Amino acid sequence: MFENAELTQFIKGKIKLYQSKEGYRFNLDPVLLSNFIKINKRNGNLIDLGTGSGIIIILLSLKYPKLNFFAVELQESLYSLAKENFKINGLNVKLLNEDIKNLGKLFSPNSFDYAVSNPPYFKLNSYTPKNLEEKLAKFEVKLTLDDLFKTVKYLLKDRGKFFIIYPVNRLSECLKISSKFNFELKRLRFVHPEKNSNSTHFLAEFVKSGKVGLIVEKPLIVYEDKNEKIYTQELKYILEKFTDGEDYGN
Repeated sequence: MFENAELTQFIKGKIKLYQSKEGYRFNLDPVLLSNFIKINKRNGNLIDLGTGSGIIIILLSLKYPKLNFFAVELQESLYSLAKENFKINGLNVKLLNEDIKNLGKLFSPNSFDYAVSNPPYFKLNSYTPKNLEEKLAKFEVKLTLDDLFKTVKYLLKDRGKFFIIYPVNRLSECLKISSKFNFELKRLRFVHPEKNSNSTHFLAEFVKSGKVGLIVEKPLIVYEDKNEKIYTQELKYILEKFTDGEDYGN
């Protein structure tokens, strides 16, 4: 159907989706983020900001099928992929081809219970990918962290939750910006490539106008052996089962 995309199956065939052959392709980040998300209002409104190929919503639909899903994607090519991916997975998602910074013109304030994002998190520097699709998805060309939190503050209800995955080397910056927009960090989990390696990313749950109180969860270790690409038991669980019961080991 798409000349520059290929259809792949994931989570042992539970879902399927088109991905670009040469442009942006999702990695483990959105999968880890989807697994980290915990939702108590099962029929609430959730918006995915920068949905890419739609992987986060597709995964969340397996866990929380009664949620009302909304998704926003700036790039026309990824928007088209997400639209088809939602269709072939039988999902009714309100998908917008729009700049996240413009959502204040399209939604009333306090419209959502939950927001989620795997945003571009590389600052612009001397190296950027030649592929424009990948560049916009990974680098802060069109969206900064400040832009993101400003929009999320507008969209979320008080006590609404915002879930994000981000590099550890920008954690202090993330905390400063989140505080600026009146978000409280409530849950935090560090991601490590291997048991004895430094953390590279963190998973976070922020609450708009939330009370003070933080839970730091046990580290998420990706590989038993990174060189041999041998995943830990937790990662195997996430990649193969995902929806069976609650999150593994929590």
